[in-house]
Amino acid sequence: MDIAWLQSFLALIEHGGFTAAAQAQRLSQPAFSRRIRSLERWVGTELIDRATHPLTLTAAGEDLRVQANHTLTGLFGVRDQVRSAQLTPERAVRIGCGHTLATHFFPRWWQRFAPGEHCVLVAANTLDAYDSLLHGGCDLLLAHADPGSPLGVEHELDWRVLATDRLAPYARNGSSGPEFGLPGSAGDPVPFVSHGPGAFLGRITDRLLGAERAHLRPVVQSDLTATLAELSASGLGIAWLPEIVAAGYPELTELHGASTELEIRLYRTRKPLREQAARVWLATADSS
Repeated sequence: MDIAWLQSFLALIEHGGFTAAAQAQRLSQPAFSRRIRSLERWVGTELIDRATHPLTLTAAGEDLRVQANHTLTGLFGVRDQVRSAQLTPERAVRIGCGHTLATHFFPRWWQRFAPGEHCVLVAANTLDAYDSLLHGGCDLLLAHADPGSPLGVEHELDWRVLATDRLAPYARNGSSGPEFGLPGSAGDPVPFVSHGPGAFLGRITDRLLGAERAHLRPVVQSDLTATLAELSASGLGIAWLPEIVAAGYPELTELHGASTELEIRLYRTRKPLREQAARVWLATADSS
């Protein structure tokens, strides 16, 4: 077995044909076809129904597709972990951080409190970042918190408030005021660019909309707050954004609508911290 065979097999599925898949992998079509035939010989049966157009998988091919995805994901995941361990300074502080704060808060905060420390910033979905801290994936966690709707893990952690933020609706400001306004109407709903339901800020927005009773027309959904800010600033619709993000877009203006105060917190577990992480934790004490 050669993992290149699996990669070519998945490329064939993605591109729907031998020619396009071979081009995507920068192989000649005969060389690409040989890879697929070699894989079929190794499995012992045909994986592709070549009589159909576009190509379809046989039952064995469908089974292998699932396993090939899992296998390659696992192999490359192990490789990346090993490479990361080799390249990461041994005494680096591992900071878990939501994507929004990684871009809009972390750089200045780190420069203020720990400019001399080595750091590995582990940016992730906020909810995943909490899990990373609880299971030892990072030393400290920098995250938004909604005091009005705790996640239920706070009792397992120590934390301090570093700053405050605010989640509110924004829209592009036109020559005569905001291009959109709330609450809209059933006949003329307001275009809405939103976080996904699995995003931390999406959950808070859903809570706010429960009280807003707005008429909204979903346009784009993304877990990336920076993407929503760009879309809203381009006039595509309204977005509920943290103030620290919206402040970077002078074309956006806050709307009259449901909003909530947020906290930016630094979390740690109650297990002893490594020396370098303890220094960062203590350095932030005066800011809370």
